[in-house]
Amino acid sequence: MTSISAPPTRVANPWVRACVLFAILIAGAFAFPGGMTDWLDERNASGWLSAPLAVARAVDDVSSALRVKQVGQGLRKAFGDWVGAQ
Repeated sequence: MTSISAPPTRVANPWVRACVLFAILIAGAFAFPGGMTDWLDERNASGWLSAPLAVARAVDDVSSALRVKQVGQGLRKAFGDWVGAQ
């Protein structure tokens, strides 16, 4: 005889997954704010991104003040050394 396994009792809530994803993105924005600021600045030719760019610059300033930016720069340097980037 074959036994039939019971279906999982709990299905992961998609909102939990979305919250985890956005938490990771926000942590990345605080750890690497220069990249986000540069990316927005390159695409702001028409001026539509001036508000998000102002927020990105404020995040960059806060990140520098909290010394999170330096941690991100150290991680980037360590990763570049690890992969052999120049």
